[in-house]
Amino acid sequence: MKVNPKVWLIIWGSICLAVLCIAGCLTVKVDPFFHYHKPNTEAYFYPLNNERSQNNGIVKRFDYDALITGTSMTENFKTSEAEELFGGHFIKVPFSGASFKEVNDNLKIALEANSGLKMVIRGLDLNKLIEDKDLIREDLGEYPTYLYDQNLLNDVKYVFNRDVFFGRVCPILKKSKEEDAETGFTSFDKYMFWNNRYTFGIKSIYPDGIQFKEYGEPVAMTEEERKILIDNIRQNVTDLADDHPEVTGYYFFTPFSAGWWKSLLEEGSFDKQLEAEKITIEEILQHENILLFSFNNNTDMITDLNNY
Repeated sequence: MKVNPKVWLIIWGSICLAVLCIAGCLTVKVDPFFHYHKPNTEAYFYPLNNERSQNNGIVKRFDYDALITGTSMTENFKTSEAEELFGGHFIKVPFSGASFKEVNDNLKIALEANSGLKMVIRGLDLNKLIEDKDLIREDLGEYPTYLYDQNLLNDVKYVFNRDVFFGRVCPILKKSKEEDAETGFTSFDKYMFWNNRYTFGIKSIYPDGIQFKEYGEPVAMTEEERKILIDNIRQNVTDLADDHPEVTGYYFFTPFSAGWWKSLLEEGSFDKQLEAEKITIEEILQHENILLFSFNNNTDMITDLNNY
């Protein structure tokens, strides 16, 4: 019997729509990025391994009263150690290579979602001081803004995302069917932890030995760079502290190695970097609820290349 092509089209379209609806419903049910609800830790195990896609949901849906954040310089931090030192219940939400704005935007969301947040430990990378206050790292791939905004329409990029469904939802569902299946989520001690995957020491940093170059001609900070720096610090560091005086910030300059400082001498930007640090300190110390720390005078640490 010959079937009308329009009927076939309707049938095929209906099948496709049904499949999409099922996939979308399962994605919302499991919700591997915690976009809609808390993780269902009684039924599933959630791998934590995608900072940009999961950190937003973590700060919105998880239970905590303190957090650790920053770039990859904070990825090896352990929340268990922070809890031993400070008490409380910590989460860790680092963003590898992130600008100050990216980290600060997530902190804003955390404070909007969690009125119980009392402490923030945050690393401030010295090489990101003189960056545009609105910089977003587009070179790290597409930023999943659809997970961060309040626009339900663009959630289709998440709900009907093939990679999310086949790469995350299906494995989580499959694992949940196993006998004695583990439930919960990756511990924050292990979340983005990479310390055990790399070798440290001078041979790792300088496999061909340290090559010394002549110091470059010193370059002074321009007025434009000074303005960029101050705008960056105020918008992405201190303004939020002013808006939330009830939150104590333990902020620190992440300890870059002597090899990094050597490169600044060679390119002539050493003095400019010190000036940037001085201005940053002066800006931050005006805010009583931020405790600022620096390890740059701890030469036993930063000159020992076995730490890097």
